Amino acid sequence: MELSKIIPVSKPVCRLSYPDDPHSLCQRFDPPLSVCFSCKGQHLENRRYYYYCATCDLEFHRGCHLFPPEIKHPFHLLHPLTLIFSDPDFQSSRIPIDWPDSSSESDDYDSYEENPGSYEGHIVKCNYCRKNLQPEEFGMAYYHCSTCNFSLHRICAYIRPPLAIENLKCHDHTLTLFPRRVPLPCDACGFSLDTPFFDHVYSCLLCNYMVHRTCIYLPRVIKITRHPHRLSYTSSIVPSCELACGVCRNTVDVNYGSYSCTKGCRYALHSKCATNKKVWDGKDLEGVPEEEEEEILEPFLWIDEETIQHFSHDHHHLKLRQDGGSHENKFCEACTLPMTVSDRFYSCIKCEFVLHETCASLPRRKHHPVHKHPLTLFHPSSSNPHKVERKYYRDGFSTCDGCTRNCCGFIYRCSEQDCEFQLDVRCASLPDPSIHDCHPPDHPLFFNFTSGSCMGFESVACDHCEYLECIQCESFLCLHCATLPCVAHYKHDKHPLTLCCGEEETRDLKYWCEICENKLDATKWFYTCDSCRVTLHIKCLLGKEVYYMKPNHIIKINGKNVDIEYNNGNTRPVCTKCGLRCIYTLVYKCENEIFCSLSCLFQPGLPLGYHYYMTRRIMRIRETEKLEEEVEVELANQ
Repeated sequence: MELSKIIPVSKPVCRLSYPDDPHSLCQRFDPPLSVCFSCKGQHLENRRYYYYCATCDLEFHRGCHLFPPEIKHPFHLLHPLTLIFSDPDFQSSRIPIDWPDSSSESDDYDSYEENPGSYEGHIVKCNYCRKNLQPEEFGMAYYHCSTCNFSLHRICAYIRPPLAIENLKCHDHTLTLFPRRVPLPCDACGFSLDTPFFDHVYSCLLCNYMVHRTCIYLPRVIKITRHPHRLSYTSSIVPSCELACGVCRNTVDVNYGSYSCTKGCRYALHSKCATNKKVWDGKDLEGVPEEEEEEILEPFLWIDEETIQHFSHDHHHLKLRQDGGSHENKFCEACTLPMTVSDRFYSCIKCEFVLHETCASLPRRKHHPVHKHPLTLFHPSSSNPHKVERKYYRDGFSTCDGCTRNCCGFIYRCSEQDCEFQLDVRCASLPDPSIHDCHPPDHPLFFNFTSGSCMGFESVACDHCEYLECIQCESFLCLHCATLPCVAHYKHDKHPLTLCCGEEETRDLKYWCEICENKLDATKWFYTCDSCRVTLHIKCLLGKEVYYMKPNHIIKINGKNVDIEYNNGNTRPVCTKCGLRCIYTLVYKCENEIFCSLSCLFQPGLPLGYHYYMTRRIMRIRETEKLEEEVEVELANQ
């Protein structure tokens, strides 16, 4: 026999070997398989190779090597387990044909999942996962010990965990495999050991300690963006300290493992919450020296009491001003909101650059609970420091991953090189917890990585946003609605408009939108003037997609320049794509064509003027039908 004919691969284990002394299998192409030890079948033409155990001198079809007729398993070491077929008419020689043709088998049980079920007749339960063994494509097959009446699902039998694990970081004694599921809490995370997913249980009988296999390897020291200090794993918290988890806000049980602040802060996290992929960056900092205090980067330098030099506009100085009326139609470069009479802002002494006073003080580096990495502030028109083209990033504006809005203002981007997460300044400035007018002030809203039905104004964008949650009443508010400006301005009203989150008691009253002149549902969110009783739809005032774009600004889309202009002409222009009048504050002009929104600008596949043609056609049909009805009424009256 030539050794070159035996090619080692990922070295699957021979299932006939002892768990503490496994044999590796090799792929063999030649000579042809004589007899498969499992199914007793001969060589198959549709199989390129088979598996061979040099120690046992046995041959297996691919697939058959996973489930031999008899095995020794750590879940039942007293007797060997025999492969049983529930269907008496099922021939074992069909196994190699019915098994998937794959050579990527491994001992990782996390990729296998079975649904509970049963089959007609006798119900057999697996002694490990305690699920009903259900029939499959190739017939009902499981491993069974007739002496002990012990059965294992074929996938559970495939799992071969170590019999003992020694991890002094987790426990002082050796942990031994506990081959059955018990409805008891894990001492490391507090979740039940009787979990529906495959997670082995290990125990220390000396200490009455039981733990999930994954919990054995929990990191000892971590750092998350929700807390300024490092957190260390502890087996229990002082009983007198009743703390709420910093992620899910539920009480942390002092009897089970959790994470607490290394500096002595009254801050704790559940083990599973702290190691959630959305919260933790995956780095165990045990033994890593703690870095010195992070250098705080000031957003600006003081020139004098009223003059600064901002990092985003370092070639000119900015001077503090308080009369917003002198800067009418000026928009803040950071939040893109217009300047008002009551605003304090910084204005460039040489150009048109302006910043709200609060926006000028935005920190350059921020730790936000919605993302696991630090965020850095910069302007979207500047070059991308990571040299990575975002999927939704185009020259001159960006898309917020928190509220899904497009904006031309400042954004916070992830500091990690391979991470493209970014937030606009409105989402990044939301505190945790937050208070909103749509919800009682004694019910704070938290970032909790959960979602539900948004109690906002029911925009399509709500389905793709991050959410705030009220833990007490289990209600949700998406960031798209949470960051709507509480005060807005309408060009035909000298008073500021306030955001109203619905008026249940005025359901019978008829409100009308000042812009579109259609009915306005007072139970939904809208803007109103308390002095003039003017009411407007949110979309009519802020725009169709409710995004923040600045007029007199140029963006690039598909290599073409797009001008953002005021819609302040004598007549409302007609959108080239949808064929409707542009009723919103801004319009987009590209190559002498006007679009009412970015969705119309991006909409592919339809010829220009198609929607306008279809709209006019439908109107003509309706007018004809109405005219015919009037003629029929007149004829009937005659």
